[in-house]
Order: sequence, then structure tokens, then C-alpha cells
Amino acid sequence: MAYEVLARKYRPETFADLTGQQVVTDTLRHAIQADRVAHAYLLCGPRGTGKTTTARIFAKALNCAQGPTPDPCGECEACRSIARGSFPDVIEIDAASNTGVDSVRELREEASYRPMQGRAKVYIIDEVHQLSKPAFNALLKTLEEPPEHVKFIFATTEPHKVIETVLSRCQVLKLSALSEEHIAQRLDQIFGSEGIQAEAGVSAGLAARARGGMRDALTLADQLLALVGDAPALDDLEKLSTGADHKQLDRLVRTLLAGDRAELLRQIPPGESAAEEICAGLLQHLRIALVLAHCGQDAPFVEASKPARQELGALGAELGPDRLELMLEELLIARERMATLRGEARLVLELTLLNLSRPDLRLPLAELVERLTALEGRLAPGTVLPPVPRSAAPSASTERPAAYPAANPAPTRESAPARPERVIATNRAARTSAGEAWSAFLAELAQQAPTLGEVLERSGELVDFTPERVVIRIARLREVDRPIVMERRNQLKCERIFSALLGGTVEVRIETAEQTRDGGAEDPFTNTIKQTFGGRLED
Repeated sequence: MAYEVLARKYRPETFADLTGQQVVTDTLRHAIQADRVAHAYLLCGPRGTGKTTTARIFAKALNCAQGPTPDPCGECEACRSIARGSFPDVIEIDAASNTGVDSVRELREEASYRPMQGRAKVYIIDEVHQLSKPAFNALLKTLEEPPEHVKFIFATTEPHKVIETVLSRCQVLKLSALSEEHIAQRLDQIFGSEGIQAEAGVSAGLAARARGGMRDALTLADQLLALVGDAPALDDLEKLSTGADHKQLDRLVRTLLAGDRAELLRQIPPGESAAEEICAGLLQHLRIALVLAHCGQDAPFVEASKPARQELGALGAELGPDRLELMLEELLIARERMATLRGEARLVLELTLLNLSRPDLRLPLAELVERLTALEGRLAPGTVLPPVPRSAAPSASTERPAAYPAANPAPTRESAPARPERVIATNRAARTSAGEAWSAFLAELAQQAPTLGEVLERSGELVDFTPERVVIRIARLREVDRPIVMERRNQLKCERIFSALLGGTVEVRIETAEQTRDGGAEDPFTNTIKQTFGGRLED
């Protein structure tokens, strides 16, 4: 007899068998008991959480010989046929392969006929978000006023892609990612039924790798049993080709913090899919640490076992929220790059982790600010640090508007009228000049966003500097650098760095030479006057 995989063999047959979806099952059970069954439901949630299974159990409950009942018997012909997928009045449609309007028109025609054997004709449409807009529109009338004997159950992992007119005609039930405890308990039950002698911790390790999906956990269990037999040990989890548990992720983070870059690269499993799994695992791992750092061990919106909470809580306290937020931002950017640079996922992950392991970046931002303040305190009163030299930057005269008279050149560093250096006070009682702030900003930016830092150091110039506002002008912006400079996320990063350095909320504006020529920024002479007297140009 052919082997039946665990995910199919142990598919839940009743609402009571469903794991971790109490709100959804209670809603459907009570609707049947109170005879308030809606004509359309939309089940949404992550993959492997039981959407299609819930729809089939609901179809059984409506068509069971003893029903409608919230507890289908599982023994009558209707229940057995629905479980086999052969009941004529329960029609399952894969929207991914039936996206067109013709498929929906055929559905509408069939829906008008009464059930052949059952009490209700149930249409289960999986991945409904993949229907085309014309197909959705063709479904609307039938969905709004279906025949009395017809029920629609839609399932999707991406409810935001379902058009609003369809959502408004459905009761939306959200299935959540399963907790590791629920998954581990279910795996222990299945291992006991199968006679599997798993070492303590194997179920928990598989649950951590599954990231909230019972089907993923059972698939990994099948893979593990095929690999090592009926007595899997905890160390055998390392042999799985996908996923990463808390132990692996914690070891990776510890290696990153230690700055052992060679070992860091060795710990990344081979393969593109493995790199994506590691990135997703790190995002979840560090997100939990961040939430626990802010909210404590009792945070209710964290799906982690008690031992994992304790470990991640300690990690969050050690790293601090600022460092965790920075790491999460970089990993989110890495995930976006993996999606666009197909085939380069491992390279993207390697570069991201190597960047996060740099010695200067391992220091908290607050500590860098304290060091800068201490350095300023050791300087003689009135000393001003020069800005970082920019050998590749063009001169100011090459970027002035074409109509600017050649006989009246812009003031240079030597010819400009002497003026006092703009000095501001921060909440750390330190005095910071424009040159000092620019140097410190570039140094910190080089650690947090090296590519943007290189562009601003090469071609950027601080042209306006007040406690509330900073203006950076790019003399010559290459087209290849334009998306980097103009990206809103990078501008927000500049604002965060300046705000931390100056001890207050600072608005940062980045201007280009084109904006200067179009009147979007002031000429050098206006800037000199404005900075000398601490003014601001207004329309």
C-alpha cells in the first residue's frame, strides 16, 4: 500500500480536532447551532494553518446525515465522501488555475441546480485572491443573492488582494499562525500514534522551524523520519535542508555579535531557499526579542514557548531596542532585495550579516554619542573640527545656475566673509558645530548605511544647520545613486542619526543640484547670510 504522508493521514476530521483556531471554530459551530449560517465566508491566514480543512469540516457539518450539526459523525456516506473529495455537492475549485470569467460563469450556472445528494451545495474556492477582476465581478451577483441551498467558502493567504466588493459580502474569519506549544503537542500525539521514539525536544525543534504552520511541521517531520528513521534525535534536526530553530538562530546571532565573520559565513546553510529561510527566521527571532525588550516576558502577542521567551528576553535586554531595530531594518531590506535579485539570496544575506557584524556597528548608538560628547569635552573651548574632506566633490562654482554672473563668483572658503561658526546646544549640554555634526553624521552613516554614506561623503555638503533643520545638498548626483538618495527610508535614517547626535527632533532635507537650479534651494551667498544670522528663507 502506498505511503500516506502525515499531513494527509492526520488531517483533522472535526472542529474539535483543529489545533489553535478556537475563535474560528466557535464562530462556525455557534452559527450552525443557532441556524445563522451565512451564505459566504472568507477564511484567511498563513499557509498550513487549516483553511481548506476548516472548509471541509464545515461542509461535513452542513451535509452530515445527522445534521446540520457542529459535530459531524464522520461515519455516514456524506461525511466519508467529503473526506475522500468525491461528494458531488461539495465542489473544490483552485482559483490559481481557474482565474478567468468563463470559469465563474460556469459556476453560476451550476449553482442554480439543487444538490444531488446533500442538504447544501458548498463551493470551496482556494486562493481566491488569484481570480481576475472580471471573474470577481461576474461572481458578485450570485455571491450577494445566492440560491438558498448554496454556500460559498473562500480561502486565501492574501486577503488584501480580494476586492472590497467581495469582502463586503462575506463573513471574514482569520486563522492565526499556530503557537509552537500547539504544534509540538500535536506532533507528540502523532509520534505516539505512529510508534516514533523521538528524543525530547525534537517536536519543539520542528515546531520552531515550522513558523506557525502545522502542515509545514508535519512535512518536516516526514522528511526527518525518512532521513534518520523512527528514533530521531535532537542533533538530527541539523540535517534538515530547510528552516532553522531557535538554537541555530541564537548561535548565528551570537556569532554575529562576536564579530567572527568566517564562522558567520560557515553557519549559513547552502542553497538559495536556505538563505531565505534564515532571513525569515532571524526576522521572527529578533522581532520577538524586540517585543520582549519593550513589553516584558508577559507580552501576549508573542508566539514562543516559555524557554524561548526567557532566552529571547535575555537577548533583547543584552542588545537593547535601538540595536534590535537597526538589525530588523537591515534584514527587511535584505528580504526585499532577495525578492528582486532572484538567484542571489545567499549573497544578499551574507553581505547583510557581514555588515551587521562590523565592530563599530556592534556599539549601541547611545554609546557612540557618549563617546562623541566625551571627545568634545576634551577639546579646547571654541575648537571646531573640520568637515570630512571630499576630494572627489566638485567646486561650488561648477554647480551654480547658468544665469549666475561669472564676475560675481560664489564666496569660497578663502574669500567668504568671516562669520562665527554656527553652534547649537543639545540636551547633553554639549556644544556641537556644523563641522563636528557633519563628521559625526558621516561616521555613523558609514556604519548603518555604507552605500548612502559613501554617496554623501563623496558629493554631499551641509548647507543649512539649525537645531531643528538640516539641509544636505548633493553637488553631482549620479543616476545610479539617485534611488538610494531619494528613498524615503534612507532619509528617515538620516533624520534618526542627526536627532540622536543633536539630542532632539531634527528634520533632514536632501537637495540635488537640479533642485538648486530650479529654485528648490538657495544660492551659496544666501546660505552664508542665512547661517550667519540664524535665519530662514520664507516665501
